[in-house]
Amino acid sequence: LSRAVRAEVDEINANLPTGMRLVVAYDTSTFIDRAIESVFATIGEAIILVVLVIFFFLRSLRATIIPIVTIPVSLVGAFALMYAFGFTVNTLTLLAMVLAIGLVVDDAIVVLENIFRHMEEGMSRMQAAIVGSREIAFAVIAMTLTLASVFAPLAFATGRTGRLFIEFALTLAGAVMVSGFMALTLT
Repeated sequence: LSRAVRAEVDEINANLPTGMRLVVAYDTSTFIDRAIESVFATIGEAIILVVLVIFFFLRSLRATIIPIVTIPVSLVGAFALMYAFGFTVNTLTLLAMVLAIGLVVDDAIVVLENIFRHMEEGMSRMQAAIVGSREIAFAVIAMTLTLASVFAPLAFATGRTGRLFIEFALTLAGAVMVSGFMALTLT
């Protein structure tokens, strides 16, 4: 939108009488652009660090790839929830996405590690996935609900600040809930 406005300002300036010029005095889109760039950089850094840590401990490229899938799926799920609730992409929702990156892989790593342990003990992949997921399902559900409920009080804030924190809290809680579901199904 800001790029389109800047292009329109240039077009308006071309049609103004001599001596007149339209100037944008304050442009908040620059800050938003930097925030979005920061989110993408953080996502990239988080993915690289998660890959390295998981690969270091599990020593399996295949096992490393599985939790990585939960990051974009959980973020897309959080954006879908934001859309459903009518939330905007703003500084606080972007902050929630950055924080969510670290939280969304937790459940998948816990489930994957338990499955991987069963595979090392000699179970087939399918058997290990079923047994490992069943053993850890209650703990994953408890972790997911605990993380989501930590942010619930922010959703009850009032006023203008409360409106922003509602978006932050529910975006972050939504990403965590989607990641818990992904950990118990996709992983």
